[in-house]
Amino acid sequence: MNERWKIKKTPASLDARFEFDDFGVLRAFLDQLAEQADLLDHHPNISFGRGHVSVVIYPKSQEIETIDFTLAKGIDEGYHRVTNMKQGAWA
Repeated sequence: MNERWKIKKTPASLDARFEFDDFGVLRAFLDQLAEQADLLDHHPNISFGRGHVSVVIYPKSQEIETIDFTLAKGIDEGYHRVTNMKQGAWA
């Protein structure tokens, strides 16, 4: 899990903000995020603007569990996939 993730205790959550220079890359990231959430059947709260995506993962129980960290890791991997691609691929 990337250091951008903040662990909060009350209420228990994992929070992260992802920055983008290109809206097409941001949209591709949202697709990657949705795919990962569907795979795990664990869906975070998402808000976004033209240059950022904020993600909050709330556990299904009272405490953060392995599935929450697994989702965060998958979201990080999706971010790296889309930001490491050539910017022209999203035009």
